Order: sequence, then C-alpha cells, then structure tokens
Amino acid sequence: MKILKTYLGSALLAAALGLTPAAAQQNEDPVRIGVPMPLTGPLAQAGQTILAGIEYAAKEANESGGLLGQQIELLIEDTKSEPNTAAITGAKMATQDNVFAFVGGYGSTSDIALLQSVKRYEPIFVHAASSSVRIEEGFGQEDWYHHVYIWDYHRQKAATAFMESMDPKPKTVAIAYEDGLYGSDAAKYSEQYMPQAGFEIVMREPFRAGSPDLSPILNRVKSIDPDVFFFVGYSGDNIQVARQMRNLDVDPKLLLIVAAGEKRSDFAEAGVNVAVIGEWAREQRTEGIEKFVDGFLATQTSGSDVLAAHAQGYTAMRSLIEAVSAAGSLDRDAVLEKLGSITFQTPYGPLSYKQSDGGAKHQLLTNENMVVWQYRETGQEVVWPAEKAGGELVYPAGR
Repeated sequence: MKILKTYLGSALLAAALGLTPAAAQQNEDPVRIGVPMPLTGPLAQAGQTILAGIEYAAKEANESGGLLGQQIELLIEDTKSEPNTAAITGAKMATQDNVFAFVGGYGSTSDIALLQSVKRYEPIFVHAASSSVRIEEGFGQEDWYHHVYIWDYHRQKAATAFMESMDPKPKTVAIAYEDGLYGSDAAKYSEQYMPQAGFEIVMREPFRAGSPDLSPILNRVKSIDPDVFFFVGYSGDNIQVARQMRNLDVDPKLLLIVAAGEKRSDFAEAGVNVAVIGEWAREQRTEGIEKFVDGFLATQTSGSDVLAAHAQGYTAMRSLIEAVSAAGSLDRDAVLEKLGSITFQTPYGPLSYKQSDGGAKHQLLTNENMVVWQYRETGQEVVWPAEKAGGELVYPAGR
C-alpha cells in the first residue's frame, strides 16, 4: 500500500490505513517537531545537552516569528537509550502525534530501532547524533534522512591526522571502546587508518558503557605504557576513565577521548591535559562563532558553558528551520528539496548536506570539521588543526 508523503504524521498513518487524512494545520496552530532523545539512562548527559541546543534554536526561531508565522512546538520524548523504547517512541510520533518532522536521536544502537520504526512513513528526519556506519548503510540512501553528526570513519580519519601532526610523533596506541555499535565501529576504523599512518595498535579492549569499574583495562594500559590511550565511550565513561586513571596512577603520554557532552568541570583534577576530539569547541577560531555562543549563553543560567553537543543540536534544528524558510512552505517535498540543496549558517561556519564517503545522500559534518582541545588547570584550549587552534598541545602530557 502506497503511503502518501504529507507533512503530517497522522496523515501518513491515515494513508496507510486507507482513512481520511487529518486536516492541514492552520496558521494559528503550532508546528510539531518530534524530538526523541535519551534523557535518562547511560546517555542522558549528552542527550540533555543536545536537546538544549535544539531548544535554543526553536526558541530563537519562535521569537522571530516561528516557521512561516507558526510557532514551533517541540514534542520531546525519552528514548532511555533502549531500542524497544526508541522504536515505540518513533512510531508514536509518526502516527499519533501529528509531527511535521523529527529532529534528534542519540545512541547508535537505540537509533537503529528508532529509524526502523519510522522508515515506512518516510518522515523528514534530521538526525542530530549517532555515528555508527550501520545507520549510514541502513538509512543513508533514504531521501527523507539527513545526518548532522560525523560517521565513525570521519572520527578515526581525524584522530589519525591529529596524531600525525603531533611532535614528537607517537608510535603506539592503546584503544578501549564501548562494546555497542558506536565503539565497535570506532575500533574497526581505527585499525584501518592508524596502522596505515605508521601507528602500532598495542591494545584493543571493549568495555560495557556505564561500567563502574574500568580497572582491568587500565591496569593493562599501565603495563603496556602506550604513547596514546584512545578511549571511545560516552560522557559518563569518559569521566570515569580519567578519574580512575588518576587513582590507579596510570600515566600514558596522552589520554585522547571522544567528546560526548561532558564538561571540563566534570573531571576536576583528573582532567588536566586530557585531550578531547570532537566536532566543535567554543574556543576554536571560526568566523561568526561568537553570535551563537553569546546568544546561547544569554538563555542559560550563570556559570553555564557551551559544548560541542549544544552546537550539534542547534545545527540540526537550525537546518530544518532554514529549509522551511527557503521553501516558503510546509510542503514535505519542498522542504526536503531545500534541506538537500541550500547552505546553512552554523556554529561550524557555512555548511550544506552533501553525499558522504560511505554513500549517504545527506551528510553535514565530516572529518574536516573536527577539532582537538586539551583541558588545562581551568578551561580548555583548541590545539588542532592549526588554523582553528588557540594553543599548543602539551605532549607528553604527564600528570
């Protein structure tokens, strides 16, 4: 049965069931955007951070008149990082909640279930996060699917390029990775790119996300003493590994972690000289970055910071807003055409969705957008690439 491609989720369900679609939204009605995010569970910290960026973009748009005169209403649901919950949430938004589009998603394993649950309805879906190439392989060819965050191979390309730039150049790398799709794919691509660049991988160990005890892995790192310890986990894991390394006196020349929504203050003394690879940092030298930073901070409580995940969520929501504005319509196909063709002003600079190296039709960020920052006694400095850096890498880092 062919499903009608309207912008109303309820109309999609009605078409599938052979019923009369719901009436089009009137100008005084809000435009509902479905925001499925992990707000509890092991990915909650990053999920809440991405959500804050989405909310800021919606607030900014609403204060300027909304979407073509209609206010944006965010329908926020907690996926709990659980595949079953994510699938139920996605199906509910697509069939019962009259969502115009989806903006959100975080956590590769649960997001596969989420995307599978909405695939038959072909909604406008702007995927804020998740980097597993299995998502790219499963959904990247869909016209309705747009991916903001990098894919795993982008991160490993960038991590390899960063290590090649280091002076002295490291020789050995120990890798620990969470055992879900996210971490497993990261380890796979590390093994593809790093040896090609001359780095010897001396350890490759999985761990369960949210594990309270990483000492078995850390004791092995201590015995191997690698030049770089590359740790691929979520925000709680990142904080845990830095603190436990300090307690166990594990001291590789550099700890390199993947940004996942945590803040410098989360690490306390354990954060000094930890290097972080991510897609964005407020300290990077990028034209126009101050407007986003200042605007976002003006909406937050005193002492708040602006993180990579904030920029990620903001950019996802902002790209949809600008596509609607360019289309001059809430017609689904018109908005999709603009999403795939126009250039957006973002905290990363001007960007447009393009085909990825892996074949996804609509990819926004790549390894060329990635930066590395290093935590100091207080705050942080971007140390790579040179054109965006404001400081020098401390290496060997020491503790």
